[in-house]
Amino acid sequence: MDRMKPECRLRWRYLAGDDAMIWRLMFTRSGALVGQKRCLTQRRSLFFSIDDRSGQILFDDYLLLISGGGAPAGEGWFTGIETVSENFVYFHSYQESSPEHIGLWAADAATGRVVWFRGDIVYCITIDEGFLVYIPSVFAGFPERNYLIIDPLTGRELRRPGNDSGVINALRLEAVFEEERQEVTLPEFAVDGSFLYRMLRGAGVAAPEYTECLTVDNVTAAAIHERHPSSGAWQSTLCIVHDGQLLYEDIIAGKRDAPAVNSFLLRNRGLYYIKEASELIVVDI
Repeated sequence: MDRMKPECRLRWRYLAGDDAMIWRLMFTRSGALVGQKRCLTQRRSLFFSIDDRSGQILFDDYLLLISGGGAPAGEGWFTGIETVSENFVYFHSYQESSPEHIGLWAADAATGRVVWFRGDIVYCITIDEGFLVYIPSVFAGFPERNYLIIDPLTGRELRRPGNDSGVINALRLEAVFEEERQEVTLPEFAVDGSFLYRMLRGAGVAAPEYTECLTVDNVTAAAIHERHPSSGAWQSTLCIVHDGQLLYEDIIAGKRDAPAVNSFLLRNRGLYYIKEASELIVVDI
């Protein structure tokens, strides 16, 4: 008996705002999607949290504050999402005049309430035992790192490996990639995207320069990045295909100086994609 053709159903969409650029997304195990958006005109780094199944906004336009005071962390701009756990999202700031992170804020992904904060540590990786972090310092003009393992639920120190490089390297081997922890599949660049492109657009057309793809069962999601021959502007189109038949298509970016790569991912049969930098759309496939 032939398998029924799958359908694409819109689950929900989220508008970050006209001045906003959706920057990063992560998924907690409790069912929240947390994200960062950067508002260029306001020079603000803001955060949002959404119930992944219903699309209900749990909090939005969240500005990270320094613990114990009302001042924005990282001047309201130099902040980001470090990682997630069962129901927490962990934020970080940046060291002064440096791309290195500093500080860890553990916030409830449902409310944004900060449960604990440590301004002295830098997050490294998640292991079974907890978070491997380090305290940066300087000795005789040289930077040093003093490592410790902390409890993700409380921020309390569990044990201190110190700066033994052998021990630290062994701990790093225990780390699990964020994509695996969050059950996310990211697209890869197709070595030859012409087969997919010609299937969708017809024979005899020139293949695009870049095509990103991911496949689950017999369903393929692809972003086709094409450059206009006269203007040189890029257009990126998301397509969902089943057994050679187009199920869904949407232009996710048009008239860009560069192709809009890394704009979609798959998680639990939900395809998440960013349209024109400021809209997050989820389609069930």
